[in-house]
Amino acid sequence: MKKIDFYINKYLENRPMFMAIIRGQEAMLFQKYMKLIKPAFVKTSAGKYKTLDFGCGEGFFAELVFGKDKIDVGLDIFSNNRIQEAIEKKIYKTVKLYDGVTIPYPDNYFNTVVSNCVLEHIPNIKLSLKEIYRTLRPGGFFITSVMADQWENNLFGTKLFGKKYLKYMRKTQVHFNLFSNNKWQEYFKKAGFKIQSVDGYLFKKSAFYLDLFHYLSVGSLISYKLFNKWILFNIPFFNRLKTYLIKKIIVDENDPNKASAVFFVLKK
Repeated sequence: MKKIDFYINKYLENRPMFMAIIRGQEAMLFQKYMKLIKPAFVKTSAGKYKTLDFGCGEGFFAELVFGKDKIDVGLDIFSNNRIQEAIEKKIYKTVKLYDGVTIPYPDNYFNTVVSNCVLEHIPNIKLSLKEIYRTLRPGGFFITSVMADQWENNLFGTKLFGKKYLKYMRKTQVHFNLFSNNKWQEYFKKAGFKIQSVDGYLFKKSAFYLDLFHYLSVGSLISYKLFNKWILFNIPFFNRLKTYLIKKIIVDENDPNKASAVFFVLKK
């Protein structure tokens, strides 16, 4: 099975269908730069490398892409209820809850920081970037995905309801920062980071269907509310069919200025 098929299928087995569209692409991007992350999983003569998952949530993505107990610290805010799942499943060596202001680790502590679609949800983005930079060792990598300004332009609902829908979605998805690719780069550079690479993903077609599939996945939401489980039944044939359809939706482009989301490799 191809890697992208594997990631999409795992999300279809465990999460609503719309998530397979975006998370499958993000998983492949982290795989693309895994050579920068893997050294943080091993011991060297100089000691143990340290890794941080900034805004880890329940840890499903991290376990799928990096493996259980590979990342040293999963960090999230006190109010995130999903963190309990990461603790119970022991996905991280350590799970830390914090106030969303000061990362509770000393300067130059981590070799690698990863973060998947978190920064757009943070009100004080400048402070968070400053903290990530502070706790990252010189020469260390910050590898992150973020939603971009094109996201709202490409939504299914935007075509029908216009600005009212955008206002509703921004509030529902708690998006404080939907910047252009260039604006994101400005923020990273001002925090002190050097831009190593930029990849755009989630283009017009896939963003449109991602939004549409939010509503087609309502059955998963009902299942989660009633049984605390997103997917009650897995039928391999239908999952293979869905995987095929999702791969058709994913557009193979790489112009970050046209993308609804952007993937950055940054260096201190």
